Amino acid sequence: MTRLFFLHALGASARSWDGVVARLKAEAGDRLDCVALDLPGFGDAAAMGHRSIAETLDWFAGEVSRRGPAPWIVVGHSMGGKIATLTAARDPEGLIGVVLVAASPPAPEPMEEERRAEMLGWFEHGVASEGQAEKFVSANTAHPLPAPLAAQAIADVRRSAPAAWRGWLDEGAREDWAKRAGVIDLPALIVAGAEDGDLGEDAQRRLNSPHYVHARVELVADAAHLIPYEQPHALAALIAGHVEHTTFKGER
Repeated sequence: MTRLFFLHALGASARSWDGVVARLKAEAGDRLDCVALDLPGFGDAAAMGHRSIAETLDWFAGEVSRRGPAPWIVVGHSMGGKIATLTAARDPEGLIGVVLVAASPPAPEPMEEERRAEMLGWFEHGVASEGQAEKFVSANTAHPLPAPLAAQAIADVRRSAPAAWRGWLDEGAREDWAKRAGVIDLPALIVAGAEDGDLGEDAQRRLNSPHYVHARVELVADAAHLIPYEQPHALAALIAGHVEHTTFKGER
């Protein structure tokens, strides 16, 4: 059995992976143990408030450890992608592969400062309004999400801890960990949305791929940044293929 840990994006939660996990379980059954986590300050862990990148790395290491030994793969989306790569750089026991989905890089994340300031302002005096959260979701999708998924994504943005939201944009996304990340000798699948802007294919090839000796970049059509919501079946198929390749390689 291979264990998969799923780390979500800014303003999302563990449940953003529901469609991907359901597809993987339907295809793989008991061969995969899928663990989707709420990062500190988001989802059901909003009460934890802001945690620095270093603190989040330690927290995640504890989550992995307490579930017991097993070969495992970390899957990180956007903000969670930076945590995934920096976790891999620590060379933890049992880690056999990495999947990055529209991932924030170890280096400072590319973002227009005007947009950063607008997003910081949404949580300056409390939580974002429904309209602001809807704007965030809409700006990060290639096409409108089905109503139930859109409502879920908007609700997750709004239940983010203001300190965690602002802490990521003001600190975590800006921090440069590139030298500490180095070059990692693990198989990495790097996924980009064909219609993503700042963290699309070009950014993934320039800023994430060089950190891995063995990196494969895949493009998902009809998707922008919120790929787990937009194209869960396509993403699940890519992850399943990477798991098969990684575990086969490890058994040889």
